[in-house]
Amino acid sequence: MSLPTHLTSNVSQLPFFCSSNSLLFYLDDPSTYSQVLTLYNPYDFVVRYKVLCTASRKYSVAEPQGEIRAQHSVDTIVRLLDTSASSTNQNIVHKIRIQFFDRRKSQDLIGKRDVTCSVLSYKPLEQNFDEEPGLGSASQHNRMNTTVTTTNSTFTAQQETRDPLVVFVLTVLGAICALILVAPTIPDDSTTSNMRLPSYLHMTTNSKVIASYILGLLTVVFIRR
Repeated sequence: MSLPTHLTSNVSQLPFFCSSNSLLFYLDDPSTYSQVLTLYNPYDFVVRYKVLCTASRKYSVAEPQGEIRAQHSVDTIVRLLDTSASSTNQNIVHKIRIQFFDRRKSQDLIGKRDVTCSVLSYKPLEQNFDEEPGLGSASQHNRMNTTVTTTNSTFTAQQETRDPLVVFVLTVLGAICALILVAPTIPDDSTTSNMRLPSYLHMTTNSKVIASYILGLLTVVFIRR
């Protein structure tokens, strides 16, 4: 995106972007005293930036001014200087303004971006911000209902397995599978004349594989009972 040379008054309408629109500093968490703020230049020309603050004595900005190459970004660090726990330094909001200039015309302001800096007394407890307030207990209740439903389903399945008729049918099916496994396999044509048992009592290899699989499943069912 190029900056048209004929733009004058509308040049300040160009949008610029930062990694965040707000910075939160917690007095009870020193790890939040320094925060990285990334400035982006989405255009195909170099811009200059300058960082201003409404409370310069409370914050320091590393590299408060500089240049951003075309379609690049730069990182600057915003540090909280006043970390005292006094009442005048708690729950207050300040503002940082980043001004952007055309490097070819250093006096021409072509855009700006405001970032709020909030100093809070303490860091809130971690919670799931994806849920709306008041829905935490409802979600927990839903999870409990799901667990109870799953338990009830398992219990119902176990009850069905313990039904006398079901047990009888499974036992008969297991006995049939066992008989298929012990039955002789259909011999080759060369040994057909030597068969001592009728041909219908001989089983194919595929039949024995299926019977073995079913018998294994029945064993697992009876073990879980």
